[in-house]
Amino acid sequence: MIDHYLIQPDGVTTTSRDNANWIVLQDASDDETQQVIDTYELPANIFDNANEGVEVSELKKLKHTRFATSYSLVLTNLSAATDDSIEERLEPLSFVVTDQFLITYVCQDSTFIERLLEQHATEITSNELLVSYAILEIYEHYVMELTALKTTIDELDQAARETTRNDELFRLANTQRTMVFLDQTLQDQAKTLEAMFNNDDYLQKLNNEALQYDIELQQRYADKLVRTYRDLLETIGGLFSDMMDNRLNHLMKYLDSAGLIISIPALITGIWGMNTGGLPGEDSPMTFMIVIGLSAVLAIVAGVHLKNKDFSE
Repeated sequence: MIDHYLIQPDGVTTTSRDNANWIVLQDASDDETQQVIDTYELPANIFDNANEGVEVSELKKLKHTRFATSYSLVLTNLSAATDDSIEERLEPLSFVVTDQFLITYVCQDSTFIERLLEQHATEITSNELLVSYAILEIYEHYVMELTALKTTIDELDQAARETTRNDELFRLANTQRTMVFLDQTLQDQAKTLEAMFNNDDYLQKLNNEALQYDIELQQRYADKLVRTYRDLLETIGGLFSDMMDNRLNHLMKYLDSAGLIISIPALITGIWGMNTGGLPGEDSPMTFMIVIGLSAVLAIVAGVHLKNKDFSE
């Protein structure tokens, strides 16, 4: 499907194909995509990875297109579909930006354009403003996701102090995996934004220092959160390992103590039963009970002593 919009001084409105200066390819068929590529003489592979979450963020100038000057901008948004895996939630957004025309390709089932227009339709009066508000919206999504992940991290931190159950370890692994994807995506995207905001021509056309500041602030905030939370997850992972080692040490101490206690009766009865010239007390029916009782008493005394001993000294 190809949606047609008109960007004008009072905002964005839907329009006909002939009047449009912004087209959006959303859930577009192969034929529709190829039609746009042919019409505007775009590179044949420009949208090849537009449905893949691992698409690389980039900003590059396009040559030999229908437009006098144009550039391609690829960013990665994070969808709000929290039930999906992190790879499925990362959705590339491709922009072809020119002086008078804008082409946007969004991945399948994306609601990004609808949400963007709900928030900023009346504020978007140029291609540069549209791209900038899209960037701001993207980083707000990342900050919201990282803020929500903090709750999970706090729960894992508490669980690491109380349990080493498999489900909590799996939860930790999934959270670390999510954080790796977010970290790598933000690092990749930061280089693209740096190149964009170092472009004097783009900044002159944008002419909105407040919006630029908001974008840079959200970017720094997201980068700080992802670095902080990755460090926290590494600490929690170490805490889980330390707790498991500690419990294993306690188990080994218990087994060693149990083995020592069991060995006392065995030692006494073994010495008593040595055939070195006759069994002591063999003529008395009480001898066996005395040996058993003595073994039990010594085992109990040893058990109490080991229980009360501080092995940390």
